[in-house]
Amino acid sequence: MAVAIVAAVSGHGSVAGAHDAIDARPRAVDPSEAAYTYGVGAFRPEYTPPAPGTYALPPIATISDHPLLDDKGTPTRLFDVVGGRIAVIAFVYTTCTEAAGCPVSFAVLHGLDRALAADRALARRVRLITISFDPERDTPARMASTRQLHRPRSDWRFVTTRDETALAPLLADFDQPVAKLRYTDGTWTGLFRHVLKVFLVDREHRVRNVYSTGFLNPALVLNDAKTVLLAAGE
Repeated sequence: MAVAIVAAVSGHGSVAGAHDAIDARPRAVDPSEAAYTYGVGAFRPEYTPPAPGTYALPPIATISDHPLLDDKGTPTRLFDVVGGRIAVIAFVYTTCTEAAGCPVSFAVLHGLDRALAADRALARRVRLITISFDPERDTPARMASTRQLHRPRSDWRFVTTRDETALAPLLADFDQPVAKLRYTDGTWTGLFRHVLKVFLVDREHRVRNVYSTGFLNPALVLNDAKTVLLAAGE
């Protein structure tokens, strides 16, 4: 049975004029595809994360460098954005309205941003990075508007890519699944099928942990970052 959805979304609607309207005509979408994108519920931890340094985080994978555009439209590269720090990297698209999707990522990084701002020594060692996987709409100007919306207190970076050709190897490197959600007639709904992932990457560009909706908690991410720093003697 097909389901009908309305694909008119505005993402962070408080930024006036920041997002373009999407065709709002109700049209059929494969229910299995919609269910993949629209998970139910959000993660509320019922535990206290272990203390930093009381556990190990072995490397999971090593990330390569990739071209990006910063929120001023200036060409840059991933390693330059990371800037030699430990990085918490989240992939999003700014028009996502799924309660357990990109807004969760933004909320977690928002909390981490406030925690880093309260700890200047840690803020010099950890950088937050939000990368869009929707370069067609998430232009540098839109990423700048999104940054303004969150009013970061730490050095939280908002970047995008020039196009899907530049984006594809970046997503593949991080093993970040993303696909356009399409109507049954093949046209794009303006939405994406994607798995929410946030990555903790060390100074050697090695992934040390991967968080999703069932495991994404600011206190845990912060303790993991401290654990990686302690393991490196910092």
